[in-house]
Amino acid sequence: MGKIKQGILGGFKGKVGTVIGASWNGIAYMKGLPQSQKDPKTAAQMVQRDFFREVQDLVGQLTAEQLAFLFPSSPKGMTRRNAIVQQFSAASLVEADGKHVDLTEITTLGNAPTADMPDVSVAADGDNLAISWDGDSDFRAEHGDEYPTILVANVTKKKIFLVNSTIAIGTTGALSFNVGLAAYGEAADTFSGFMLATGSKIALVGFGTMGVTKRPARQGRNPRTGQ
Repeated sequence: MGKIKQGILGGFKGKVGTVIGASWNGIAYMKGLPQSQKDPKTAAQMVQRDFFREVQDLVGQLTAEQLAFLFPSSPKGMTRRNAIVQQFSAASLVEADGKHVDLTEITTLGNAPTADMPDVSVAADGDNLAISWDGDSDFRAEHGDEYPTILVANVTKKKIFLVNSTIAIGTTGALSFNVGLAAYGEAADTFSGFMLATGSKIALVGFGTMGVTKRPARQGRNPRTGQ
């Protein structure tokens, strides 16, 4: 119990409710007791927390070397990792079981210049993961001898990979290459992907010499046909 000194307007010593009275060098002072932080954990808060954990897990799958590949020039005012967090967070999808990153809507990561890269198809094919592309563009016509890198997303398992192509992009027509499926998921999984141009004239191995020079831009759709 607090004790009042020097009348009702004087200082007091001890605890009164949530206030503590004390004195130092003859000066009376009061301070509040530490208050516990309320954490109601509402449904909306839990959905947002789960979404943030999902974003952080995706970004955590990228190494510092891969982040430097996606961001040849450092983002202004933030780290590369935080910039990727923003890009993933922008592709949100609300479903019955909560809020998720919609990897099928991720068509570019990083800050390199854009180019008219062909659309990429990624699908399980037996024991392989088949990565293919088609469609003519000015970029292909001028850079057909360059070896691209494909960002492959396992939509089902929420995993992302940077896969170096074993073939050049080619000047025209449909092209494809395979990688072993086991490293990327299972036959029942859904995959998506998009292409990044590296400027390399030889097939890349690892990420030591990787330097993205272009990133893809989704090709415009014809408003009449939707194609």
